[in-house]
Amino acid sequence: MPGSNDALSHAAPLAPLRERDVDALANWFGRDDMGAIEADIAHCLLVLWPAPCWEDNPFGFLEEFMTNKQRR
Repeated sequence: MPGSNDALSHAAPLAPLRERDVDALANWFGRDDMGAIEADIAHCLLVLWPAPCWEDNPFGFLEEFMTNKQRR
């Protein structure tokens, strides 16, 4: 569509959702404990998140390489 916002456009589904699919999704996501599930997922993702390497020098390897090269 000319002039449309590409971020909001998407491809057509390969197969349309059937009413039973919509009902199953509504039942799955309409649970009373979704808040607890979301908190559990967020906690697990935070545990997997790597610690920042603020102390690491990202160019340390290059510094070592250049120092060793100059000594030769």
